[in-house]
Amino acid sequence: MEFLLVSLLVAMTVLLVWMMAVEPHRYQVTRQRVSVTKCRQHTLRILHLSDTHFARNDYWMSRFFDRLSQEPYDFVFLTGDIFDCRAGISFACKNLNKLKSRYGIYAVFGNHDYYNFFLQDVLFHNFPGQGMPFEAQPVELFTKALEETGIRVLSNESVECCHDGLPIVIYGLDDPTTERANLRQTLQGFRPVKLNILLSHTVDVLLDVGEAEIDLSFSGHSHGGQVCLPFLGPVVLHTGLGLPYVSGIKRYKGTVCSISRGLSASRFFPFRLLCRPEAVILELHS
Repeated sequence: MEFLLVSLLVAMTVLLVWMMAVEPHRYQVTRQRVSVTKCRQHTLRILHLSDTHFARNDYWMSRFFDRLSQEPYDFVFLTGDIFDCRAGISFACKNLNKLKSRYGIYAVFGNHDYYNFFLQDVLFHNFPGQGMPFEAQPVELFTKALEETGIRVLSNESVECCHDGLPIVIYGLDDPTTERANLRQTLQGFRPVKLNILLSHTVDVLLDVGEAEIDLSFSGHSHGGQVCLPFLGPVVLHTGLGLPYVSGIKRYKGTVCSISRGLSASRFFPFRLLCRPEAVILELHS
């Protein structure tokens, strides 16, 4: 009996070390190719990052950004929870500045960009009736830091650009989880003939989007479940669309959805199990 207890304790310790110190740094580049009719003869290369949760210097994450900086992109999209606290600003700018994009880097904010989630907030946030944390984040400071790094922060607004004759509209929806999103305001000026791309912290906003209204959407928030059990999958989904929309490249209402597992997590709950952090490189073709 004593041997079994010792063995169980050792196994639990090893598992905890793996979840906290190993798997959170096993960064992965997920490469996908998808067909989008409006691309015609065009090919677009997009880097999708989400839930970076910048909080402090991290050697392994910095190395991963060095790796990402070696590849060319047409667009880079950041879909919320960019910061976890004020202390992460300099580290965030240092690493995001490594990325080069032909048509720019665009970002939307998530709930952690608006509220400072301490340990008690992380533990109880998913309980019914639990509100947002009391301490607000310095959002203006975050926005200024990103824009000085050359990143355009979108808040219920859109920007237009053109890729070799292909008209593209990027819609940036403010955070839905803190009730700052205004989808109809964001989609003002919608034109079906253009390639319409939606950035949002959560994929659930597609519930309110019309059929084939958006060609591509990019989101995160779910962390891919973050802690996944063998044969059972994620412990927490963080999406009302169900298990299939926790992560990956999916289709919903005619929209190609890129749902990232994220690069990090809350500084108070960094654990990952069977859910490696990722950056998504998406190639679009006709």
